[in-house]
Amino acid sequence: MTKIVSEKLTFIQVILHILIASIGFISVPLHILFSPEPSVSITKFTIQSNIIVTIIFTVSTFALLKKKESHMLDLCKNAALIYMMVVLSTYHLILSSGGEYSGTRIITNFTLHYLIPIFVLLNWIIFEEKKWYSYKSIVLWLSFPILYGAISLIRGMYDGFYPYFFLNPNGHIPDGVGSYVNVALVIVGFTFVYCMLGCLLIVMNRVILKIKNTKWLENT
Repeated sequence: MTKIVSEKLTFIQVILHILIASIGFISVPLHILFSPEPSVSITKFTIQSNIIVTIIFTVSTFALLKKKESHMLDLCKNAALIYMMVVLSTYHLILSSGGEYSGTRIITNFTLHYLIPIFVLLNWIIFEEKKWYSYKSIVLWLSFPILYGAISLIRGMYDGFYPYFFLNPNGHIPDGVGSYVNVALVIVGFTFVYCMLGCLLIVMNRVILKIKNTKWLENT
């Protein structure tokens, strides 16, 4: 009976993985192609992080089917969860009032900023096996956001383009934040958020794992 339930859960998990990957494969190109400025759209953290999520969940789908998931893949899926939570919260709280979408981009804006993040969160809550991760894992999860921020700032120094106003030291809100000091404060703030999300994820994994182990010991 337990084996049948486990197989059904795995099947549902595979379906959810395929759904996340498929939405990403469709939404990312459409969001870029229908953008008034595709070259600007492709520089956004939302687009690049959703590409990462799409790749991770595509690889994980095949790993689930072959029953060969690895520790590194688990770490990558945790990174995907953190990135998606930042995408959802940053867009909803800061960026959602800054632009209007029309046509196809109304749909892709919703799928990239809300639907995929919610599905990734549901996958972690319902299906992902909770494990004992080291706090050093946060360094790995921070690598892409740090790289993204560094490249964005270096590019801006050369051609004056910044993907987000809060990375622009030259203008004032809503075009920029006025100085490199303010940009540095923004970066420190985002780094803190990423670290807190990473710590929260590790703690939740450990707590749930301890509860499960305690129940298992009691039953045996």
